[in-house]
Amino acid sequence: MAKVPTKEKIKIAAQALFAEKGIAAVGVREIVKAAGQKNMASLHYYFRTKQDLVSALLVDAADAMENRREELLDELEGRGGPEDILDVLKIFIKCAIVPGEDPRHESNIRLFLIAFHNDPAFVYASIGHRENPPFFRCLDYCRDFMKIQDEDKIEARLNFMQTYVFTVLAARERALSDEKFHHKMWNDEKTIDDLALTAKGLLLAE
Repeated sequence: MAKVPTKEKIKIAAQALFAEKGIAAVGVREIVKAAGQKNMASLHYYFRTKQDLVSALLVDAADAMENRREELLDELEGRGGPEDILDVLKIFIKCAIVPGEDPRHESNIRLFLIAFHNDPAFVYASIGHRENPPFFRCLDYCRDFMKIQDEDKIEARLNFMQTYVFTVLAARERALSDEKFHHKMWNDEKTIDDLALTAKGLLLAE
C-alpha cells in the first residue's frame, strides 16, 4: 500500500474534523494530532495558516466535483445536448458525490456548506479559478428548461433546488460517517435518482 504523504494526512484529518465540528471549533493542535503528526508546526509548514488549509480543501473538493461534471457535460453536448432537465440534474447531483474509495467521501458537501455558511465570499474566492465552471453550465441548462416567465422566480427556484440537493447530500454524508445515522437507502443508487427527480419537480412545478 502506498504511503500517504504528510500533507495529505493533514488534509484528510482536517476535513473530517471540520465536517463534524465546524471550522471555527477545530484548532491546529487537534488537526495535527488527528493526522498522526508529532510536530505541531507541520500544518504551518504545508499551509501557513488554518485559513489557507480550508482554502486548499475547498479547491480539492471543487476540483473533484467539477472535473467530472465537465467531462460528462462535454459528452452530453457531444450527443446534441440534454433532452430533459433530468439529464442535467443527474450530472449536477451525482458529480457532487465523491467515490467511496476517497477518504473524503463522507465530508465534501458538509465542508462546503459549513464554509459557505461562515463566509460565502471566502468560498467564492477560493474556488473561483475556473472560467465558465461546469456547476454554472448546469444551472444555465436548467434555466433553458424552466418555462417560468418571471426571471426572479427562476433564480429563486434554482436557489431552492441547490439548498434542497446539498442539504440532502450532506445528510447522506452524515449518515455514512456514523452508524447511528446509517440507513441502507443512502447506499442505493435509486435514492440519488429520486433526489434528481424530486429536484426536477421543484424546478418545474407550476
